[in-house]
This record gives sequence, C-alpha cells and structure tokens, in this order.
Amino acid sequence: LTLRLFPNSLRFHAPPGKQQIQNSANVEKGESSEMQGVWSQLWRKYADYKYNKFERFAVWEMIEPYRRPKTFSTLITIYVAAFYTGVVGAAVTEQIYKEKFWEEHPGKTVPLMKPVFYRGPWRVYRGEAIATDASSQ
Repeated sequence: LTLRLFPNSLRFHAPPGKQQIQNSANVEKGESSEMQGVWSQLWRKYADYKYNKFERFAVWEMIEPYRRPKTFSTLITIYVAAFYTGVVGAAVTEQIYKEKFWEEHPGKTVPLMKPVFYRGPWRVYRGEAIATDASSQ
C-alpha cells in the first residue's frame, strides 16, 4: 500500500495488480467485496474528517492574530450585579439591625451599626462612634 496526498484528503491506494489478489484472498476468508468496499469508505471518510479538522484549525490559527479582541461586557455586567447585590445586602442587614434595636428599646434613637467585616479603627463624622466592648466595661 502506498500513501498519496490529495488536496482534499488522505487516501490509501494499493498497486493495480495486488488489488485483485487481495480481493480473492478476502473472499476465501469469507469477506465479500461488498464488505471490503464499506471498510474502504469508512477509512476514506475518517481520513477526510482528520484532514478537514486539521485544515480548519490551521486556518483559524493563521487568522487569530487579526481578530478583534473579545468584549468584557459580560464580565463588567457580573461585577456591576455583584456590587449592587452587596449594596442591597448591606441595606437589608442595617434594616434588620434597626428593627431588633427598636424591639428592645422602643422610642430610642438607633446608634450606628458596627461594621461587620471590618475590625480596624473607623471614624464617624456626624454622630458618635460606637464604644467598643473593651471601652464600655
């Protein structure tokens, strides 16, 4: 068998004289020439598939440097949604804090809520800072 490259596929071809010998040998084994044709068609389709797959990737690799960059709109949308989710979450948390305080101390002014995830020093411009646990004792 020799391998010949055609522009559209890879195909295996037997020299003209050997084809008849192979057919007669396969018929003796019980394989019909019909079945042999099916196998050659399958191999031909597989070779076409492999070559076309290679061709597709080769073309895209050549074009890739000249394509426009992908957009960041999806990423920006996710970041904006996450930011506003945090804002709404903080507002809900503060409202729950106020309602709990009013249940325990009806009619009193609600003090500022301590930052939940920030443990460092913080300054309040309008109002009084909440006393920490250590200074209130």
